[in-house]
Amino acid sequence: MAPLLAVNLVVHLIVVGLAGWSLDKYIDGEQNQPHLGGNTSTSFMLIFALIAGTFGACSVIIGMMHLRAWKHESHAAAASVAIISWAMIALAFGYFTPN
Repeated sequence: MAPLLAVNLVVHLIVVGLAGWSLDKYIDGEQNQPHLGGNTSTSFMLIFALIAGTFGACSVIIGMMHLRAWKHESHAAAASVAIISWAMIALAFGYFTPN
């Protein structure tokens, strides 16, 4: 379980790094890049990806603390934060957007 949490932490940190870098390029006015596009919702998507990635990294840390303690109280906290983190990542990646 710990190696999977470590991989998940790395993925969340990559999401935060890429979203932060793209938002920096977007703020600096370099919107003619192919990865940024010209859509007006790009900045909102990047901000939401930053929030979701940060929350996901925090949920991984809480999961590691649960692995260390392994109590019912820590399990409830880790599970609830993980579900909220999953929902935020799904929203940030556009899985639940209406057509």
